[in-house]
Amino acid sequence: MKNQSLYNSPVLFNEDGHTYTLDGHTLQGVTPIISWLFPETYKGIPQSILENVAQYGGMIHKKIELADSMGIVDDQVVRDYLELKEQKGVKTLVNEYLVSDERRIASSIDIVMDNYDLWDVKTTSKVHIPNVTMQLSIYAWLFEEQNPGLKAGDLYCCWLPKPQYGKADLIKLNRVSADICKEIVQMWCCGADPLQARAILAQTGFQMEKQRTVGEVPISMLDLMDELITISDTKKQLEEREKAIKDVLLQHMSDAGADKWANDLIEVTRNGAYERTSIDSTRLKKEQPDLFERFKKVTNVAESITYKVL
Repeated sequence: MKNQSLYNSPVLFNEDGHTYTLDGHTLQGVTPIISWLFPETYKGIPQSILENVAQYGGMIHKKIELADSMGIVDDQVVRDYLELKEQKGVKTLVNEYLVSDERRIASSIDIVMDNYDLWDVKTTSKVHIPNVTMQLSIYAWLFEEQNPGLKAGDLYCCWLPKPQYGKADLIKLNRVSADICKEIVQMWCCGADPLQARAILAQTGFQMEKQRTVGEVPISMLDLMDELITISDTKKQLEEREKAIKDVLLQHMSDAGADKWANDLIEVTRNGAYERTSIDSTRLKKEQPDLFERFKKVTNVAESITYKVL
């Protein structure tokens, strides 16, 4: 076990606003730097999905803290996390350890292990390796800067996805040097073009990620497809409820002999039973092809998506 005495930064973190302050001065988190460096990561994904993902991730982070500090385990995802720790033979030294240069940036490392390995927990449908690599590399630089004489251990992304996206995994990352991290942060502070920063990274052998898939589906699209499943389930529930309500209203209106009930917000009309006549176009085309050709109507249909929830 290494020396557990870590520097306590005077930077204050406001969880409600997710802001960092020091002596009344606001410091920036590391997340905006990563977003600037990799602007395409979440392009095209609706804000509602990003908010849901962030909310779920925040919940898992809190459960991990409770498991580490109080031994409370009530979620399979947390059990997966504890199993990964056991496999590595490490124990949690501190959760949400705040690091900062106490001038411009500050952020919290998800977990510092007792051997000073730094873990960042991700619960998203995929792991953006370049993003989390830069994030933890900046953390490692700040960790060593505010703890002179201590060396950050290995950097790990602790991936705890929902079951449909994969199995929990501990991904070891290749650290970007402190000097490069400082240079990248300085470029961000100066409003430089992120392409210039990425060019510097490329010169170090830093690997940008390639699109991965599950089956034939790009992983970046899985959240959108999940939302379609939720919408489909919700529509089904609403349609079932709508039918039940209409059946009750129809019975009561029939009993009352009412053709219409209305107020300032809604009008409900009871329609009498009737026969509906339609043309069997398949049979008509087969038995009277000339007649079908005379009366058919051609309509241009725009490109679209159909889906089936399995």
